[in-house]
Amino acid sequence: MALLMLLAVVGIGAWQVFPPGGASATTTLELVAHGRDEVVDTREIEVGASFRLEHTHSVTRRLVVETFSVKDPTTLAIDELWFDEPGPNLPSGPEPSGDGHTTFLQEDGAFRVLHHGAAIGSLPLMVGGPAVDHTLVFADGERLRLLDVVRRGERVELAVGGTRR
Repeated sequence: MALLMLLAVVGIGAWQVFPPGGASATTTLELVAHGRDEVVDTREIEVGASFRLEHTHSVTRRLVVETFSVKDPTTLAIDELWFDEPGPNLPSGPEPSGDGHTTFLQEDGAFRVLHHGAAIGSLPLMVGGPAVDHTLVFADGERLRLLDVVRRGERVELAVGGTRR
């Protein structure tokens, strides 16, 4: 009986992640303003989909791009960090990430830090001002400028599937 129950639970979980008919599984991406404990933006996103967080580094004044993906219905993963000028709080070589280490590459005058899909659960962030301009960019080209939904200096968290901390 226990084996039958286990198979039923695994089957239901697989159906949620890989629904019948080849349809893509989706989850909910939420942006939560911690000071107000309020969901300020929500959208449906496919499991496996990637999106970027773009911002201007506060010291180098150069573009920084972080790429994330939805690893499963309740987990965000970090895939890559890109920048073209070293600066404070940016890596200068491989670092621990998840169960392994990042791969640090120098290509075409820029730096790529590959995180190999390391699970991060959720993404906490303090929103910078207009000079920093934190912006989420989705695969369909839609952009969400964080200053359009929260105040400068506000702490937010990006999470999928209702898993915020």
